[in-house]
Amino acid sequence: MFDFFWVPLFSLLTTALIVLLLRPVAKAGGLVDRPNSRKRHLGEVPLVGGIAVTLAVWAASMLFMRTQGYYVALLGGLTLLALVGVIDDLKGMSPVAKLAAQLLAAILMTSWGGIYLSSLGDLFGRREIELANWGIPLTLFAAVAVINAMNMCDGLDGLAGGLAAIVFGWFAYLAGELGNGAAQRMCIIFCGAILGFLIFNIRNPLRGKSRIFLGDAGSLMLGFSIVWFAVLLSQVQYNEHGRIPPVVMLWVLGFVLIDLFTVVVRRVLKGKNPLSADRTHLHHVLLRFGMGPDAIVWVILVSNVLLGFCGVFGWKAGLSEQTLFILFLLLALLHLMIMRVAWRFIRTGRRMLARIKGRKVLPPPEV
Repeated sequence: MFDFFWVPLFSLLTTALIVLLLRPVAKAGGLVDRPNSRKRHLGEVPLVGGIAVTLAVWAASMLFMRTQGYYVALLGGLTLLALVGVIDDLKGMSPVAKLAAQLLAAILMTSWGGIYLSSLGDLFGRREIELANWGIPLTLFAAVAVINAMNMCDGLDGLAGGLAAIVFGWFAYLAGELGNGAAQRMCIIFCGAILGFLIFNIRNPLRGKSRIFLGDAGSLMLGFSIVWFAVLLSQVQYNEHGRIPPVVMLWVLGFVLIDLFTVVVRRVLKGKNPLSADRTHLHHVLLRFGMGPDAIVWVILVSNVLLGFCGVFGWKAGLSEQTLFILFLLLALLHLMIMRVAWRFIRTGRRMLARIKGRKVLPPPEV
């Protein structure tokens, strides 16, 4: 009862208090997000969400964790990325410098925390795929991929934060299945801290005029923390309870990985930099289709809950890792195929909406 009520409540209230204290400071110091060709919000919005979540996680972990152990490396890595994100939000930062910071945080995870990939599980129904000397390099690659995937998801109010809260919720459940109370408590701390941020980010009666954004500090920090627990729960055996099959983590991360896969493949096929910014993510496509931002966020969040449920239920029901992997791969490929012809769906959808509204609209350009 203590873990599932007072711990997240403390981190939620801590985040909310820090947000209220930092909003005027951020406005005075220029730590705000201004509208431009890609960012179409109204007015300047303080970028203090990531800072607030980071400080709340620190406070709650110091108060409620008996011993930090390798979580000291987690706190060190997320703090590093939060600082890098603040600098990027304030002054801008070269992609190379940001990549170097992400790799450094991943090295803290593998070398200081001792958390790295050692196995991919039995993905092909033959035998477990042991990574041996490839474990740490693949962990660094996975960390950078997930960190940037979360950064790419931060495009609508409540999207990145909501996805992170859902993922940490599933992590907390899986840690409980393993009997890993320390990991479960840390994940619950993250859930509470993120919900405290969402009060000021996602549209709700309590937000009022106190709107804030996560900022790069938040998206980078949350991406790093997500990959930490994904690797921890799927690679580190806890007592006699074993570990979660790695393929289940694909389903828990769900939309985060599928959207990253789709966008990167499309950019590569068009000869573009796979990490370049554009407006080809699913939420951008749905905006062009005519859906409202709030509806898009909730559709994606509910979808990610269902994806996590499919993976966890499939594992609990005894589906093989090979079956779960093939199903996830087919789902990702189906999403890619649909997104490649998304402009046709947009044109058809806008025509249908125009007929319903009784007016003619021009089709949008191809995405």
